[in-house]
Amino acid sequence: MPNGEFKKLREKIDKIDSQIIKLIGIRNKTVLEIKKIKDKSGQKIKDNKREKQIFKKVIASGKKINLNSSFIKKIFRLIIDESIKIQKKT
Repeated sequence: MPNGEFKKLREKIDKIDSQIIKLIGIRNKTVLEIKKIKDKSGQKIKDNKREKQIFKKVIASGKKINLNSSFIKKIFRLIIDESIKIQKKT
């Protein structure tokens, strides 16, 4: 049976996971707002230049706290792909 400290750390991870989920939800809502603007201005859903900017920024941020660049890129590839899917559905 895990000790008290172990249990507290797992609870801490659970709270962090909840925060991550909430932030992804907020991001997805923002994506829908961006889609409305893109529709009005005739912009394409997929923006390769913007994707490159995002990857450059998040990889640099991750490196500052010793996160693996490949790991960060995989996570954000999934996030961006989901954003594109969300925009295509609306």
